[in-house]
Amino acid sequence: MPLTELAIKNMKPKEKAYRVADSNGLCIEISPKGSKLWRWRFYYLGKPQMAALGKYPAIPLAQARKLRDEARAVLESGKHPTLYKRAQRLRKAMEGNNTFERIARLWIETKQKGLNEKYVRQNLERLEQLVFPAIGALPITEITIPDVVRVVDRIANRGTIETAKRMKQLIGQVFRYAATRGLCEHNPASDLRGILPAKEASHHASLPIGELPELLKAIETREPDFSKYAMQLLALTFVRTGELIGARWSEIDWDREEWHIPKERMKMKRAHIVPLSRQALEIFRELQKRTGDRLHVFHSPASKSKHISNGTVLMALRRMGYAGKMTGHGWRSIASSILYEKNYKPEAIEAQLAHTDPNEVRSAYNYKATYMLERKKMMQDYADWLESIGRSGIVIIGNFG
Repeated sequence: MPLTELAIKNMKPKEKAYRVADSNGLCIEISPKGSKLWRWRFYYLGKPQMAALGKYPAIPLAQARKLRDEARAVLESGKHPTLYKRAQRLRKAMEGNNTFERIARLWIETKQKGLNEKYVRQNLERLEQLVFPAIGALPITEITIPDVVRVVDRIANRGTIETAKRMKQLIGQVFRYAATRGLCEHNPASDLRGILPAKEASHHASLPIGELPELLKAIETREPDFSKYAMQLLALTFVRTGELIGARWSEIDWDREEWHIPKERMKMKRAHIVPLSRQALEIFRELQKRTGDRLHVFHSPASKSKHISNGTVLMALRRMGYAGKMTGHGWRSIASSILYEKNYKPEAIEAQLAHTDPNEVRSAYNYKATYMLERKKMMQDYADWLESIGRSGIVIIGNFG
């Protein structure tokens, strides 16, 4: 006969513990001291088992029956109710420690081994400023789509759409890292396509090709300082500004007439070869007279990094009247446009620009030396073309190659 609250209250202790059944395996156990404990009898893999469901009256009869039914559901799914409950408690305790901030820092610690130190530091600083204050303390398993939307919207509302997009990507990467380690099952950032307004792609300022001769002449007539040589080499090699200003003399292969930039200094962490044209070699030889006994080509004793800064090139362009019109990176856009116009192989152009190839296997091979003969010819043709328009003041794309 099923138990009632009144019957349970009237149960008295005996010399030995005894049990009174309710229904479907549920019973209450009364100890010699009078305490009352809910128990549930069940069979697991053919063997009798007993689970504790809590003390009466803290757990009243109706709640005890509900706990029994929940345990039966676990049993019917093939799991041991007691072990499952213990595992859930352990998991919940772990989830409390596995906050978004903790997982994000673990992800960055793992990720930084293959990326530029400055890039990693910037990502961490952005997370600390924009994301951690909002969701950093939450267990990663409890973060929902609306939580992430609020973070991204708050950043976007400040007018920084690109930063908002970047933060959404970073949040998604943290969740993917957590999912691969069994720390969460769902990535709420993956369902946020289209929540941010589209923005027309922006590029580093790049001068129209028709105005290039005037800029080349302005650079040529400058006093022979680091900014002049840096701008000339950016034009001739179209490497990234950071890759140029950090150039080391040990990277120059005079015999092969090549500049070998190690992967540690490349944005994509892939070693890069720059074939040096006659004009580029002349500039490097001029610089060698000045800093050949130093570590860096553009040595600067006033800088902590011991080489000139990115601002050197931008400041020179600003003083020449090209603020907002041209950047060091703009030379890459110009070179890309001209070389594609001249129908050089896209693979050779992209390899020389050190862009990422979607085919990683092919990419790892191409970026090292593939198309090197064409790249050498391409770089010399391009240098000759720059020299020609700088002297004549006339842009004729068809007169080189």
